[in-house]
Amino acid sequence: MRVGECKLCLQTKELLRESHIIPRFLYKLLTGENNSTVLIDAERARIRYNSEYESDILCKDCDNGVIGKLDDYFAKYLHDEFPIKSEMSLVMVEGIEYALRENDPNYDYAKYKLFLLSLLWRSSISSRRFFGAVKLSSVVEEDLRKMIIYNDAGDPETYPCLIFLPPLISTPDGGRGFHPFYMPTMSPVTHKNADWEICKFVIEGMTYYFIISRPPTSKVEPSVEKNKLFMRISTVEEQLEMHNLIVKMAMGHKVKK
Repeated sequence: MRVGECKLCLQTKELLRESHIIPRFLYKLLTGENNSTVLIDAERARIRYNSEYESDILCKDCDNGVIGKLDDYFAKYLHDEFPIKSEMSLVMVEGIEYALRENDPNYDYAKYKLFLLSLLWRSSISSRRFFGAVKLSSVVEEDLRKMIIYNDAGDPETYPCLIFLPPLISTPDGGRGFHPFYMPTMSPVTHKNADWEICKFVIEGMTYYFIISRPPTSKVEPSVEKNKLFMRISTVEEQLEMHNLIVKMAMGHKVKK
């Protein structure tokens, strides 16, 4: 192990050789033979045999303790591994379908949001090519670092996150569920102009929009609120558009950003 400054606690300690930027449990449905995972980078598709990790950025206490606790919580919540199962309701708002989790005993606003912000922060400090499009300002990076290390999730509209779920497909038994075809994972991208800065992550078909900056008068409705999750269900057309983009990448075509 190399001794250096941990990017989270800012103390001089031994640094780990492997700190995961996006934890492997988020790729659970995409793991194939030989423990391989198909990830889509900014230019083309290729098979990876591990999730993305970085060396010499975090100490053991921060990686296993601070970040690890957030990872552990989100893994259990995402895969519904609590003794009391979470329930999701489907609601229609102005013709758009949403998944609602409200009054959920397993939902912890601070842990859920801080996990997501930790993904954003980890991606920004990473030197891996996969995260090359996410480079936040030093001010934003420091804000996120303090929120994570001091366990301060802030208000829902502080670095709000909007979540889009994959489309729900009819199943043979008459129900509805997610289909792996509509659940890609892609390298994050950043959309930025004079007024807005938004980072977009696509992980197993779930799309996370992190709003870094926006006009003072603009209003957003975060998916991650203090007492509920309110996530939009994507349409098949939206996911097919993404799938066609992935096919072009897999064939080696460069895609304009």
